[in-house]
Amino acid sequence: HMAFVCDRSRVASLQFNPWKSYLNLKPITGYYSDVHGLTHGNGGDDDLCDSLAWHIGHWGNLVAKLKASPDGAGGNLLDHSALSLVFEGGHGYDPEGVRDGSAHSTEGMVVLVGGHAGGLKGGKHVVSGRKHPAMALISAMNAVGVTGNTMGEVTGSIPELFT
Repeated sequence: HMAFVCDRSRVASLQFNPWKSYLNLKPITGYYSDVHGLTHGNGGDDDLCDSLAWHIGHWGNLVAKLKASPDGAGGNLLDHSALSLVFEGGHGYDPEGVRDGSAHSTEGMVVLVGGHAGGLKGGKHVVSGRKHPAMALISAMNAVGVTGNTMGEVTGSIPELFT
């Protein structure tokens, strides 16, 4: 938040913990597991939802702080920013293992995009089918002026984020 207030950055990517996410969730969900274990069936759906809600809550706090902070260019900091939150994997089709119902889906990942930079429109749920989640990141980067439409082997953006 302070990097945005001090105009040091208008793009944020948060990483709460490294891949496989072995964060102890006992204090958060009351269940003895980590995030990675919950995605593989340890605990119940409520435990996994509680752990995801904890992560999203922290991201939401940042979004709220940016919205509450005036920007010298007019409006608030969120109006001139693009933020993204990506989880380590999704549930669905796994192109590497060529199977549905995988906890290692890169195609079924949820990506949250916040801000209004470059015409981003908020308050919607975009179902992108089997588009790669990097396409949402490309869209957020394009919103803040990064040119190009490629990230690694992934090419394309999600135009619905702007309409």
